[in-house]
Amino acid sequence: MTGEEFEALLTRLDALITDFEAHPDSSVSEQALELLRLVDAVHREGLGRLITMISRRHPELVSEAVIDPVIRILLALYELEPGGSPRAAFIPLERLAQSAASARARSEGQS
Repeated sequence: MTGEEFEALLTRLDALITDFEAHPDSSVSEQALELLRLVDAVHREGLGRLITMISRRHPELVSEAVIDPVIRILLALYELEPGGSPRAAFIPLERLAQSAASARARSEGQS
C-alpha cells in the first residue's frame, strides 16, 4: 500500500466518522462511536506496548520505522511518534459523542 492509498483510507475513515456523528438515529451513532472508542483502546494499548518493547531493546529500529510515512502517521494518530508532539489527526475520541449530538441537532434544525 502506498502512502497515498493510506491517506485515502484515512480520509474515508474520517468521512465515515462524520456520517455516523450526523446519523439521525442516536442509538446508531452512539454504537458506532462506542465501536470506535473500543477499537481505539485496543490499538492504542497494543501499539503502545509494542513501541515501548522495541524502544527498550532496539531503539534504532523505532527511529528507522518512523521514516516510513504509513508507520509515522499510525504512531502519530495514537500519539506514539518518538520525539513527536501530540496532534489530533481526527476528532479526539472523548469528544465524538458531543460532536455527534451537535451534528444531529444541526441536521434536525435543517429539516
